[in-house]
Order: sequence, then C-alpha cells, then structure tokens
Amino acid sequence: MPNKTKTVVDIHDPTSTPDAVAQAGEEIFITMYQASPSERDLNNHRYNSFVKSSTKVKANLASLPPTKGAAKQLSFTVYLQTQQWLDHDSLNPARWGWVRDDGGVLNPVKTM
Repeated sequence: MPNKTKTVVDIHDPTSTPDAVAQAGEEIFITMYQASPSERDLNNHRYNSFVKSSTKVKANLASLPPTKGAAKQLSFTVYLQTQQWLDHDSLNPARWGWVRDDGGVLNPVKTM
C-alpha cells in the first residue's frame, strides 16, 4: 500500500533540511501533474505519462512532468530564494543546489 503521508515544509523555516524540501517539492509536482494515488514517484509518473503520450498522433512532450532531479533543483531554488527574501542569508547555497565556479560565481547544479 502506498504511503499516503504528505510531506509539508514550512518554506519560511530556515532550519528545513534539503531532504525535506526535496521530498515536499516532489509531492507538489506529483499533485500538480495529477498522478494517481498509486504513483508516488515522480520519475515513474513521468515515464507513464510519456508512454501514454507516445500512443497519440500528436504527442505533447512539453506537458511531461519534470524529472525527480529537476524537481529537487526547482524546490531548492524556491526555498533558497524565499530564505534570502526573508533575510536569512546564513544558508550555504552549495547545500541548496548551487556550485561556485573558479571565479566564485554561483551556478546551478546540472541534473539529468
């Protein structure tokens, strides 16, 4: 039986963990893309949506949900930006999906 527990993260809380933010973000995307109650994994839902779309004459690949990795990065970006807006600048961007290049410039971590 699938886990029906919803993960909720207070986006205003500067003590939330990356795992909690990533899990909550995945739940948001699963809900937004109207996955069935038995589909609680974003990558599985993306695959099933692709298979369903590929049987149509005009497949709309742009309507596929993001991968779990992309959803994690998006969730981290939203969380970090919210924390910065709330003047909680003590968070390390490297912990929230960003990496510094040789010049010290922050760049988003690439996902697959």
